[in-house]
Amino acid sequence: MPFYISDLLYRQECVVIPDFGAFISRRVPAQHFASSHTIYPPKKGLSFNAQITQNDGLLANYVASASHLSYEEAVQEIRNYVRFLDQEIDDNGSVTIHKVGRFSRNEEKALQFTPMYLVNYLPEAFGLSSHETYAIDRIPVVPEVASNKELSEELPVVLETQHATSGSWVRYAAVGAILLGLSYAGFTGYVVQVEKDAVVVDQMAEELVDAKIERASFLISDPLPKINISVAPLERNYHVVAGAFRISENADKRVAQLKRKGFDAKRIGVNKYGLHNVAFSSFVERNDAINELNKVRALGFDKAWLFTGKLPK
Repeated sequence: MPFYISDLLYRQECVVIPDFGAFISRRVPAQHFASSHTIYPPKKGLSFNAQITQNDGLLANYVASASHLSYEEAVQEIRNYVRFLDQEIDDNGSVTIHKVGRFSRNEEKALQFTPMYLVNYLPEAFGLSSHETYAIDRIPVVPEVASNKELSEELPVVLETQHATSGSWVRYAAVGAILLGLSYAGFTGYVVQVEKDAVVVDQMAEELVDAKIERASFLISDPLPKINISVAPLERNYHVVAGAFRISENADKRVAQLKRKGFDAKRIGVNKYGLHNVAFSSFVERNDAINELNKVRALGFDKAWLFTGKLPK
């Protein structure tokens, strides 16, 4: 039985063990714990609700299909397993469902559930594991600045020599420095002027384009043909089943009876046992189907159950 429960948790968001409780899963995004520098992948978080004990048919049908049992035999197997769980808790104080979690009772005799955190029931996270990261110590590097003493030691010392032509050489050097400075200043001014002219040309081009766009008119002489897109309807894979019949005519009579009572009843196919299934109604969302199941049971249809999937016509 634990195998069937864990297998369904990979596919379903709610798995009910009749007369015991329901496992409810919810998606938990990836998490990062700064204290341990660990990143955990997304997963399905499991919780347990002891108030949901009505048989929705999901687990019983899966057990019957996988074990090649009848529906009634599968229901009896589940009852035996529930008795085993209660007996283990009473005798040993706790019981563990493999790959699901551990159950115990508190002082008020209420069930307490501790999930197995190492099992990830999210199919998209298959193969992902936790990853440990490492913090990087970022130490600022302060550049070394040479002292005045070191600079003075590195600068070359030029000694003046008394020469007859030293005065003329100094004058020529001064004139050359002035001419070089003037030429550099002129070149810099030229570059600045070229940049200004380029900006002006770009502005004029943008204004010209804007003016042409304002004067332009866009006319389509040949309109595009209409395209009709057909959207496939959402599949209604959740069915509130009213019964299964060996004879096809009896299934049609049941459909007619339910329609006279206001239900959107229909036949949803034939199961592997050759029975014609009749549903009160079918839904796209599982929660809507569960709500409808509770309503019809409250109206006196105690044997109604929930079927998920498709049956061959």
